[in-house]
Amino acid sequence: MNKLFNELTPVFNKMSKHDLTQANSVDLMDRVDSKFIFLASELHEILNQCMESYSLLEIMNENLFEYKNTYFDSPKYHFYLTHHNKKLNRKKVRIRSYVSSEKHFLEIKQKTNKGRTIKVREEITEINRNAVSHNRQFLREEGVENCECLEPKQYCNYHRFSLMDNSSTERLTFDLGTNYNCSGSGSYYTPGNNRNFSLGNIVIAELKQSKLERRSTFYKVMRERGYRPNGFSKYCMGIALSRDLALKSNRFKRNMLKIQQEVQ
Repeated sequence: MNKLFNELTPVFNKMSKHDLTQANSVDLMDRVDSKFIFLASELHEILNQCMESYSLLEIMNENLFEYKNTYFDSPKYHFYLTHHNKKLNRKKVRIRSYVSSEKHFLEIKQKTNKGRTIKVREEITEINRNAVSHNRQFLREEGVENCECLEPKQYCNYHRFSLMDNSSTERLTFDLGTNYNCSGSGSYYTPGNNRNFSLGNIVIAELKQSKLERRSTFYKVMRERGYRPNGFSKYCMGIALSRDLALKSNRFKRNMLKIQQEVQ
């Protein structure tokens, strides 16, 4: 990660910057997502192609931030299976931790029957396995059924940098160095005794818009480079790749094969 960041620093230095207040003005908690998966070796050139149309989030002279996610599911992996089976109005529940600010949020992400992503969240002070049980009212109010059965199923961490377009209508995030179940054995952040897995040099880029706009600079850059939006769920891919369970994964085979080929 340090090597990649050092390579990105000259590009970051050339980019216009925006602060957190400006970023929050384009929160897009109700949005359309377009995700693109590619190798880190392409990132430098992609950013150069986008540079004039976007600014880079900077907080206290930092641009790359560590995130930690803990995903919760039922004992029988209800959230995972509803995603795999392409059910709409599906939900996921997670705790997201911002390492640098030491802030933690219990979040619910919903994919509606119109293909929109809606995210609601509540700041929490604890990140142990009681965080969900202590916030059941919030979960019930947001339509999460059987929330008393939820348990931690997967942990992942990654580094992210964020862009905002010059018109302040879209946000663009790049996630690097994604690792699954990577804390010490027996810790809260390692729910099972399953092998760890890393996405290596794979970058997950997510374009967030209030409505799909293919004239977006980033969208056009990726299309010119031969990329199309690619459905990708960190939670589902992590479960499929790092857990030895008899769960269906046919829907994710293409991404799984691509990742396994690239990280070997």
